[in-house]
Amino acid sequence: MNTNYNNVSMKTIIYQIVFFHLFTLFLGACYDDNGNYDYEEISKITVNGLEKSYSCVAFQDTLHLQPAVISSHVGDEIEYLWTLNPASGDEITLDTIGTERVLNFPVNISQGFYDIVLWITNKSNGVSEFHESSLNVVTQFSEGFYFLKDLGQVADIDLHRWDGTCIQNIMRKMEGKSLSGLPVSLGLDPGYCFLHPETVKYVTTKALTICTQNDVRILNIEDMSTIYTHATMFIGEKPDEKPVYIWRIFNGVGYVSDLGIYFSAQGSMFGSYGTGKFGYPVMLNAVEETRPTRHGICDASYYFFFDLLKDRFMYMDFNGTLYTFRDQPKNEEDKVPCLPSGINLDLKFFMRNYIGWKNTGFAIFEDRQIAGKHYLYTMALGEKPYNPIKKITEIPAIFKLNEAKLCVTDELNSKILYFVTEDNALYTYDPALSSEEVLYPEGFDGGEITYLGNRYWTQTNDDTHNFNYMVIATYKNNKYKVYMYETLGGKTYGKPKYVFEGDGKIVGVQYVSPHMNMQSGKFFPLSFGGE
Repeated sequence: MNTNYNNVSMKTIIYQIVFFHLFTLFLGACYDDNGNYDYEEISKITVNGLEKSYSCVAFQDTLHLQPAVISSHVGDEIEYLWTLNPASGDEITLDTIGTERVLNFPVNISQGFYDIVLWITNKSNGVSEFHESSLNVVTQFSEGFYFLKDLGQVADIDLHRWDGTCIQNIMRKMEGKSLSGLPVSLGLDPGYCFLHPETVKYVTTKALTICTQNDVRILNIEDMSTIYTHATMFIGEKPDEKPVYIWRIFNGVGYVSDLGIYFSAQGSMFGSYGTGKFGYPVMLNAVEETRPTRHGICDASYYFFFDLLKDRFMYMDFNGTLYTFRDQPKNEEDKVPCLPSGINLDLKFFMRNYIGWKNTGFAIFEDRQIAGKHYLYTMALGEKPYNPIKKITEIPAIFKLNEAKLCVTDELNSKILYFVTEDNALYTYDPALSSEEVLYPEGFDGGEITYLGNRYWTQTNDDTHNFNYMVIATYKNNKYKVYMYETLGGKTYGKPKYVFEGDGKIVGVQYVSPHMNMQSGKFFPLSFGGE
C-alpha cells in the first residue's frame, strides 16, 4: 500500500467537518422552546491516555489502547466507536474496529499509514466528540539498508535494520535458492503498481528491484514476495538481453538493458494504474533504436544516458519519450566546448551531483586512440534540451583518476568525486581545482573496496532516521564490511556512524523507509551507485 503521511492533516479537517455537521444536526433536533429557561450545563468529557501516533508490525502486533474517559456528570452513559481509515487521499472509508472503550485490534492489515479515530457520544445528551491518532503499520522488511551481494555466480540480499538486527540471504529464504548470475544493480521504486494475479486488482506497493547478468526480480517490500522475474516482466516474450537497472520515473517505471530503454506507464498517485510490465524498447521518434551504456543518471523526472550507436547523450522524460540534446547552448554567448553527439570516446563513468537542487553531471571518457588518456565532462543537465556540456578537462597523465575502477560523486554536500584505483587505493578528486589526494577514512581497516556510493534519506517526515552518508563496502575472507561515514568538505568525517558485516561481496546499497512515496524522488538517490 502506498500512503502519504502528509494527508493526515487533511483527514483531520474532514473529520472536523463531519463532526460539525453531526453536532449541528443534534442542536437542531434538540431545540424546542417551551418557555422554560432553566438550563442544565452540558456535561464535559475528558479523554486521556491516547498518543498522537503509534507504530505496529503487520500480522504480528495487536494494538492495545485503553484511554481514560471521564464525564463531568456522574452516571452519564458513554458510547464508543473506533474507526480505521487509510491516511492517503481525501476520500474517507471508515472501517469499524471496536465499540468498547478499550481497543484490542489485531493489526492484520497491509503496511502503510492510517488514521485511528475514537468517536465518543454521551448518550445522556447526544453530544459527540472525536480523538484522532496516526498508525504506522510496517513489516519486518519495511525499513533498513538493503545490500545486494555477490556470492560467486549467484546474488542475494541482506537487510540491516536500525536496531542492529539483520535478515540475511532473503532470496534464498524466500525462493529456496539465490538468484542466478553475477549481481548488476539494486533499485527502489516507492510507488510500483502491478496487477495482482489472483484478485485481478491493481496493487501499489514499494518495490525492490534486482538485476543480475541473466535474471531480474521485482520484489514487493511488504512481504518480499516476487512480483515479476525476467521471464514474466514483459507483455510478450522475454528478449535475449542483459539486464541493467530498473528505476522509478515520474509517470512510470524505467528499465535499461543492453538492448535499449523500456518504459511502463503508471502513476497511482494521479489515478493512473498499470501492470508494471514492459513491451518493446522505446525508440527515438518511434523509429530509431538506441544502445545505452550501463552508466546512467536518473532523477525523479528524467533519465540521462549515453547512446553507443551514435556516441551521443540522450534523455528520457517523465512520460517515457526519448530526446536528443540540441547542439546549441542555452545561452548563445556561452562557448560550446563540444557537441552532445558524435563523441568519439568511450564512457567509463557517468555521475550526478545535486547541490542546490541543480542537476550537474560528471562524465569520464577514455580516449579510443590513446589508452589511459581520460577526459572529464562537466554538464548542466537541468538545461535540457540545450547542449549540457559546460566544460571539458583533460585529466593529467600523472593523476590516479586515470586508473579508477570505481568512481562516484558526493551528491548533496560537495562536487567532490570519490574513486578507487586498481591497486585498491581510495582517492578524492576536486573538479574545480583539478586536484586529487589519497583518502584515509578513520576506523577503516582495509579489504578490497567493492562499492562506493552516496546514500541519503532527507525527507523531513522521517527526521528521526534522516541521514546522508558516504558508503564504502569492502571484501575480505569471503566477508563484507559496509562503512557509513558522514562527510565534511567532501571528505569522510570522523569514525563511521555504522559498520555492517555479513557474508559475500557488496555491489549495491539502497535504503528503504515506510515514509517513502511517489513524491520522495528528491529525497533519496535513484542511482544505484558503485559505478
